[in-house]
Amino acid sequence: MSDSILLKLFRNPLVIIGMITAVLFQVFFSLIWITGYDHVSDRVDRLKIAIVNEDGTASAEIAAKIASALSFRTETSLTREQAEDALEKRDVRMIVTLPAGFASALAGGGQPASVRYEINQSNPQMATGAMQTAAQRITAALNEQARGTAVSQTLRALRLPQAQAEAVQTSAQTRVTAEMQTVHPVDNFVQTMIPLMVVTASYTGAMLLAMNLNKAAAGLAFSTGKWKLLGARYVLMAFTALIASLIGTAMNTALGALPMASFLPFWMFEFLILLACMIVAQLGLLLLGEMGAWLNIALLSLQMLSSGATIPRDVLPPFYHAVGRFFPAYHAVNGIMDLVIGGSGLARSAGMLALIGAAGIALSLFATALRRAPGRRVEPTSAAV
Repeated sequence: MSDSILLKLFRNPLVIIGMITAVLFQVFFSLIWITGYDHVSDRVDRLKIAIVNEDGTASAEIAAKIASALSFRTETSLTREQAEDALEKRDVRMIVTLPAGFASALAGGGQPASVRYEINQSNPQMATGAMQTAAQRITAALNEQARGTAVSQTLRALRLPQAQAEAVQTSAQTRVTAEMQTVHPVDNFVQTMIPLMVVTASYTGAMLLAMNLNKAAAGLAFSTGKWKLLGARYVLMAFTALIASLIGTAMNTALGALPMASFLPFWMFEFLILLACMIVAQLGLLLLGEMGAWLNIALLSLQMLSSGATIPRDVLPPFYHAVGRFFPAYHAVNGIMDLVIGGSGLARSAGMLALIGAAGIALSLFATALRRAPGRRVEPTSAAV
């Protein structure tokens, strides 16, 4: 009897789908995460640093040599305002500033020449750690460079006597000091984990809701028009997103995880995240039927990897770096970082989430228009007596 029950369960389509789903979780997560994280430390040099020279031509060669010596991508043409804006938007990870009078201070023999470093901690920890290490190396390189050609040329330009120039050049090895400034400092580790937590919960919940809505809609397909069913799905998704985001924001606030974020903006942004995730998760099922759930498993792993919540997107392989922009997680992570830690890209992130949601709705309408509605069941009527 037990063998018979086992055989019946094994032949049940729902059980078979569940078993395949468990296998695909292993396949997709292994394939995507391993190929995405493979040798990411070798691509740290893709992180971008801005070098701002406020000392003009006197330090131009020094700035150029710093840029050429760094193992990171560098921007040397940005103004102070442009560099600060790029730092806020996480387009650059650190600003290195050679202040006015840098070359003179280096050659003067009085106060040490100071280099300013500005690091935005509203970033994945890997980026922040890499920039702190880079600042130390840049300072060491500047001290070494102070003994090289750039400083020699600066000293000659200042027309110092040869003996004095040699003495200054010899002591220049320790002439450069670092002035570290932190933008949007993080004083609680949990703040860095909120983006990953919210995005993972949002898309996982969206997947489960889409699966159950699809099953419920299939049971009503014979008695209800396909457009009414689609409209009902959107209403239920919007209602669920509104309630779930309200509860999530209330819990994060009560637990003290949102010290910088106001309740209403965070709630509205989380609502937008949930709704965009639900629309994308539903789209897979509208296009592929029950197999759309398997597509959503792959999209869950792909989005977590490419979102920038755990590692900087700059170090990802080109495919993952490019594809992440087309899904909600990347924009959700950026917006949450702006709200919880600090930044200026919230409007851009919200706009992209709205655009992704709108594109998902358009594709859903297209898929529904192409799908043939099943014939309606006609309820039997009692014969007239």
